[in-house]
Amino acid sequence: MKKGFIVTIDGPAGAGKSTVSQQLAEVLGGVLLDTGAMYRGVAYFALKKEAKTAREYGVIARALKFDVDVQTQAVLVNGIFLGSKIRSAKVSDMASLVGRYKAVRHILTSRQRSLGRALSVRLPVVIEGRDIGSVVFPKAEFKFFVTASPQVRAERRWTQLKKQGVKGLTLKEVLRQQQARDRQDSQRALAPLRCPPDAVVVDTSSMGISQVVHFMNDHIQGHLSLT
Repeated sequence: MKKGFIVTIDGPAGAGKSTVSQQLAEVLGGVLLDTGAMYRGVAYFALKKEAKTAREYGVIARALKFDVDVQTQAVLVNGIFLGSKIRSAKVSDMASLVGRYKAVRHILTSRQRSLGRALSVRLPVVIEGRDIGSVVFPKAEFKFFVTASPQVRAERRWTQLKKQGVKGLTLKEVLRQQQARDRQDSQRALAPLRCPPDAVVVDTSSMGISQVVHFMNDHIQGHLSLT
């Protein structure tokens, strides 16, 4: 008997969905599948190999193997946790670029579905990304769309980069990069960033992480109690 379920959390960069997703997975006693880390993994190796064409990006994506360490909640790329290596601004920009290519998205969507379905047989699975509830798992049991004002999102990203030791980057520049990425993500022809019509929208501009997690958990538990 299936004991788990799937929770999708979509939203733009800097909305807080990564931290929320991780904590919600812990509260639910489940596992996190960070699909953004999968695209970043492709982007990281694309930069290392100096890939320039859609075909090259597809070849790299096909060659990579993804898994989830249930204990650490980490996405492994070829059995390795890349950690902060895939969190740089350069990798972020490349991840948005490679995500526009059909070959890459087809491969990663297939991998995400396989991982999500396998894990959700026995555990609650929280899946984070930008098209999870709209494209990857359109029939997920629970869907959330996490957002925040552009200024708040830029401030969060700037603070994160400073903690990572990135220097010389102003808040204004972070905001500019974020706006460019938002345009790329929302205007791409293939699987653009969209709020699923049946998703619960959560604006985190004036909410703390614990408040957001509490709200989501209450929503999920309330529906589970009715089944």
